[in-house]
Amino acid sequence: MDDEGIAYAELVAEAPGIGLYAETGLHDALKRRYASVPGARLEARIGGKVVDVALPHELVEIQTRSLGSIQEKILHLACIMPVRIVHPVIVEKLIHRMDPVSGEELSLRRYRAKKDIYSVFDELVRASLIVASPNVSMDIALVRVREERVRDGSGSWRRKGDRVLSRELDEVISCRSLNGPLDWIGLIPDALPEPYDSASLGEALAIGADRARKLLYTLARAGLLEAAGSSGRRKRYAVARHLRELESVT
Repeated sequence: MDDEGIAYAELVAEAPGIGLYAETGLHDALKRRYASVPGARLEARIGGKVVDVALPHELVEIQTRSLGSIQEKILHLACIMPVRIVHPVIVEKLIHRMDPVSGEELSLRRYRAKKDIYSVFDELVRASLIVASPNVSMDIALVRVREERVRDGSGSWRRKGDRVLSRELDEVISCRSLNGPLDWIGLIPDALPEPYDSASLGEALAIGADRARKLLYTLARAGLLEAAGSSGRRKRYAVARHLRELESVT
């Protein structure tokens, strides 16, 4: 076991049964990374809420699914001390299909999902206050996972009856930290002239206009963009005036 694993193994959940023993391998592996520093506390109760990792300088919440479901919790904690949300985006899977009787591996295939850093806005459209909060940061981790499945007919029809046995982290391919409004606005290319609409932004980012629309909508709801007319049926946006002043200072 490496030093990181030893450090994590010595930690004891302060509120066992809340989440530590009912999480996926992906969640646990990411928690391991953020808890491998001196002073880390697991499943700590802070302000009446249980937090995945409490560090001396910030709280860390790993959220693999709906960001909207934790918005209220995050904003509550952000009134106490800085909070960092870690949101993994699965961009690649190594799918191991296992025999339901013997447990032996029947096949292995690599699946690349059509996801990227901008996929986080699929969730943030319902959690724009997270972006607006000055005391909340976010790490978007693009990850590859190892997924074990068994074809016993009890799984989703989308997986042809395969049931997922486990989902473990294989590699963090990249991670982007968004630590304030300028970092969020930095997701929009500098070379793209204002005002932006979903078509021009989608083309600049090589994503669909519908996905670009979610990004613009979220940043506008967070107060980082402001309305700047329309182009046909498409709304147009420009960087909010208060951010322009902040950019000139920095």
